[in-house]
Amino acid sequence: MLNYLLGRSNFHDKVQVINCIKDFEKFDNSELLEDASALLIFKNDTQQCWLVFTNLRVYFVIDDTEKSILKALWARDKDNLISDGRVNLHLKEEKHSKETGKILFGNMNNSVLYTYSLFKGVGIAGTILSLMNKHFVDDSLNRNY
Repeated sequence: MLNYLLGRSNFHDKVQVINCIKDFEKFDNSELLEDASALLIFKNDTQQCWLVFTNLRVYFVIDDTEKSILKALWARDKDNLISDGRVNLHLKEEKHSKETGKILFGNMNNSVLYTYSLFKGVGIAGTILSLMNKHFVDDSLNRNY
């Protein structure tokens, strides 16, 4: 009720977050959305940010209830992240505030905020690299057989 009175909607669910990447200009119909993964990396009262991993790309998606936006803001192609059959991306974590950190994506000049409490006991960089391996390396190996 409070969100309604403030003119805010609720956050979208994981399936809606994954499906919103279809509106991104780089999206290709050969991306397997049924196998995609969505990782919530940032959350506050009005905004959530996700990384969505498909067999071809990783997308950065924003879900903003105050502005009623669910949108992929950028994507990075698998081909630019893999070399010699391995993920080749340097991720650097930096402190931003008491509740949030910043993760920098190699030399792509992209950094995003992440919420520490979403990654208790696990590192965000390791989680991202693991999902990239799952979707970009392991998945392509399985398709070759």
